Amino acid sequence: MVFTLFIGSVMMIGGLGVSIALFSLAVRMLRWLDDTKSFGYAHLPLFYDLTVASLWILLVLSGSIWGWALLYLNLDLFNGLEPALYFAIASFTTVGYGDIVLEPGCRLLAGMTATHGLLTFGLFTAFLVEAFNFPTRSKRR
Repeated sequence: MVFTLFIGSVMMIGGLGVSIALFSLAVRMLRWLDDTKSFGYAHLPLFYDLTVASLWILLVLSGSIWGWALLYLNLDLFNGLEPALYFAIASFTTVGYGDIVLEPGCRLLAGMTATHGLLTFGLFTAFLVEAFNFPTRSKRR
């Protein structure tokens, strides 16, 4: 149980750290586009902001789910990639169907996956709010 808590905590902290770093990079990219007006940004700022935000969210979401699935596979909790990915998606999105469950002693990982998902979706919300503010930011200066 202690090992499960440790490995789950490392996965959550590492995953959230990578998510925050990627979102920070996306915000810098949006600021650069806003400042330089490159690639036609001045004509379609909301389009660019939402495109960058959507792609970054997809990248973070996919990376997090793949990370959990690979952890499950490395711990030999599943015998194939598809059930590991399915369980990671169901847990990360907090749906948790219950048709696949982890063995006793490793069940805490499912809750930690769900907690990581909740925190990541909170980051998504904050990032989208920030992305929606970019087109009006220069007007408020």
